[in-house]
Amino acid sequence: MIWETLNPDYRFSSLEKITSDWMGRHGYRVLLMDIDNTLLPRNSSVIPGQHLDWLQKLERQGIVILLASNNGGKRTVLIARQLSEKGLRIPLLTWAGKPFPRAYAGAIRLLKESFPEVAAEVTSGSSGILAAGDQVFTDVLGAHWYNLPVALLHPLSQNDFIGTKVLRILETWVMRYLAKRNMLPEEDTEL
Repeated sequence: MIWETLNPDYRFSSLEKITSDWMGRHGYRVLLMDIDNTLLPRNSSVIPGQHLDWLQKLERQGIVILLASNNGGKRTVLIARQLSEKGLRIPLLTWAGKPFPRAYAGAIRLLKESFPEVAAEVTSGSSGILAAGDQVFTDVLGAHWYNLPVALLHPLSQNDFIGTKVLRILETWVMRYLAKRNMLPEEDTEL
C-alpha cells in the first residue's frame, strides 16, 4: 500500500511534455501544479519564458491551471503578477501545506471559486484533475492521499531547502525500489 501511495501515476522530463492533447486523452481538464522546482527554480521569482508560453498555450486550449505552493509572501506575489501580466487566469494557493489533504481541499475550494462551471464538471464523477510536482513526499504522497492522480517531474534545480535535501535522499531510495520492482511508470510515455 505505501509503495502505491509513493508511486506517481505518470512521469515527465519537463512541463512541456504535458500537453492539452495528452490531458484530453487522459480525461483531465484541470492541472493542479506545484511552483517550487516545478514551474520555476526554488530560489527564483521569475517564471521562465518557455513555461509562461506553455501555460498560455494550455489555457488557450481549455485546460484550467491552479498553482499551489507551501510558501507565500513577496515571492508568490511576484509570481502572481507575472501570470497576470501575461493575461493568464491562474489562481495561486499559498501556504498550502502539502502533503496534507487540507492543501488539496484548499485547491478544490479555489477551483470552485475561480472556475465554478469547471469545478462542477470535474468534482462530480471522475476527478478530471491531475496534480503535478517534483517531490515524492509532498506532491505524489499528498495527491494520492487526496485520491488525485499525479505526474512527477524532474526538479528544475538542485537548490533545495535543507529538509527537502533530506527527503530527496529518501526519494532516490523509493524510486530505485519502485523501478527495481517494475512498478515505476516510464517517463514521457503514453499510459
